[in-house]
Amino acid sequence: DETLARKSDVHTMRDGPARHLLLDSFQRRLIHDALALARALRRTLVLPRWTCWCDRMWSGSDDIFHFGCMYPGSQDGKFVPFACPMDHVLSPAAWAKAEVDYRDGSFLSSPRLSPELTAAAVDVQLLERSAYDVAAAAGGGATLLPLGATAVEAAKLLGGRNGGAALLRLPHARGLLCGVGGRPAATREFNHFAQPLLRAPAWCARCAKREGCPSNLAKWLTPEQTGSPRGHGEWCLRTPPPPRFRPGQCVLNDAVT
Repeated sequence: DETLARKSDVHTMRDGPARHLLLDSFQRRLIHDALALARALRRTLVLPRWTCWCDRMWSGSDDIFHFGCMYPGSQDGKFVPFACPMDHVLSPAAWAKAEVDYRDGSFLSSPRLSPELTAAAVDVQLLERSAYDVAAAAGGGATLLPLGATAVEAAKLLGGRNGGAALLRLPHARGLLCGVGGRPAATREFNHFAQPLLRAPAWCARCAKREGCPSNLAKWLTPEQTGSPRGHGEWCLRTPPPPRFRPGQCVLNDAVT
């Protein structure tokens, strides 16, 4: 993503869990805002294609840190970064339990997708607020959306003009929303709804027994990121959740960490 490349050095960092942590945090923040917008619009959310810099360890029984964050035995393929499934980043079980209507990132490229759907898609252009105000005043706001809007405002703008569109496509979600808007209770309701959906699934890996996790991870992670390993030889990734929206305040997702 070009916006990520401009914001940080994630694409020039050395291979390892630090790069995965940074990108994972970034992607989770974008989904937070996209979920809020889809909920406000009462639309089905099409998830993005995820990018991962580390394999996910399902049992925590293998050491991937000596193999470039790839599963032992597969490192010769040098496949990172790779397009990873949803369950590397989010919990499909949590989304199913919450009965969230969504589609996988491959949905829009599926050969079974109706040509009529893609033909009827509306591409939304995101603009800084000042540029949006100028364009809207000139009568060009039909497919425009100001960055940093509330979900209520964005839904009013997009729903009113494009409410009948089968598909709305946004180029990205960086700095998309500033809050939920409307009643303070609506913000609290969304935060409660989104919290379990944006929680990272369990992700643990073994460390070399002799050195232990703190020593193994020191070349990639700060002591704060390393935290307290589960025993001497196992470390679990803990991705901080996206910042919650606050009633009456602006909380943007444009910070990566």
